[in-house]
Amino acid sequence: MAEAERFLPEFVSTVEGILEKHGVGEEHIILRVTGCPNGCGRAMLAEIGLVGKAPGRYNLHLGGNREGTRVPKMYKENITDKQILEDIDALIGRWAAEREEGEGFGDFTIRAGIIAEVKVSKRDFYA
Repeated sequence: MAEAERFLPEFVSTVEGILEKHGVGEEHIILRVTGCPNGCGRAMLAEIGLVGKAPGRYNLHLGGNREGTRVPKMYKENITDKQILEDIDALIGRWAAEREEGEGFGDFTIRAGIIAEVKVSKRDFYA
């Protein structure tokens, strides 16, 4: 459906640059990408998960936790990598400025009301 292996190295480097730009370069965010909806890349257990939708287009999921025990929720559907990076830049900027002590990115997206928490997958994932 979409690139994952060839896409990921440059994408990760760009996200690392965004983290540096916002002064949180020493922090980490669980970021996973899969080229198709089969879940091989475990994007549905990440703080930021990209699931391939079509060539050059991905669904952006937010709100997983660092432990991999919370499913993220779709934030935006079928968007380009440029749009994804613009959103990630803005969201990391907010996280850097508004986070609580030791708060992970996924936890922040839920606390800040950016995305609703998925507590019960069959009820909350698409709601």
